Amino acid sequence: MKTSTWILISLSLVPFSPARAADSAYVIDKLLVGVHQDQDLSSSIIKVLPTGTKLGVIKREGELALIKDPEGTLGWVDAAYLMEEVPASLRVKSLIDENTALNAKLNATVGSTKDANLPTVDERDELTKENTELKRKLSSEKLKSEKLQTQIGALESDIAKRTARLADTRMADLEAENKSLVRNLEVALQEKQKLRLRPERKSAILNPVIIIKPYSWPILIAIGVALLLAFGAGAYFIDYLGRRRHGGFRI
Repeated sequence: MKTSTWILISLSLVPFSPARAADSAYVIDKLLVGVHQDQDLSSSIIKVLPTGTKLGVIKREGELALIKDPEGTLGWVDAAYLMEEVPASLRVKSLIDENTALNAKLNATVGSTKDANLPTVDERDELTKENTELKRKLSSEKLKSEKLQTQIGALESDIAKRTARLADTRMADLEAENKSLVRNLEVALQEKQKLRLRPERKSAILNPVIIIKPYSWPILIAIGVALLLAFGAGAYFIDYLGRRRHGGFRI
């Protein structure tokens, strides 16, 4: 393991020169490369590619390269940031993954070797008994669970019925209370109507309305004339008595 570690460290320190002409290239170690829209490094960056991204090099022109990434994006990058070989960091990661896979395979092989030692008849009988006991306990627990589920269902049904009864009782109480309030409101409105009519009746008693019918006018005129004649006759009779008392002179 020490030798392979030193080999990996040595590989990571080996410099890599840029590829001059290749069908594919990789972004160099520990770098984010910007993909430019135009053949100019001052043009807008349309995408950023991380280390180890495998690119298809369409063409190279001077210090720039027209590339296509795995998602199909086309753009220009600085050719100095491209290399033909897989970066060391990716190789190290690949070797680590391979080493992990080999260790897992080795552990699996050792485990299967241990399992090759088959148990004796007594051990098998003991394991069978334990398995049977576990199955029995599992079955018992299942029965308990089913009983509990049944009890829970019965309790839920009872609670639902009680809730329904309480709701019906409450509804009936509310309806009775509502009817009582309606009756009280009607009584209050009637009392208010009576109180409002009382002042009108008093006013009618205190201020009776005199209605003069059309056919009463001649009678009223005759009464007025009679009153005037009576007043005139009275005045004349008084004047007559005064002149008679004073010898015919009016005082």
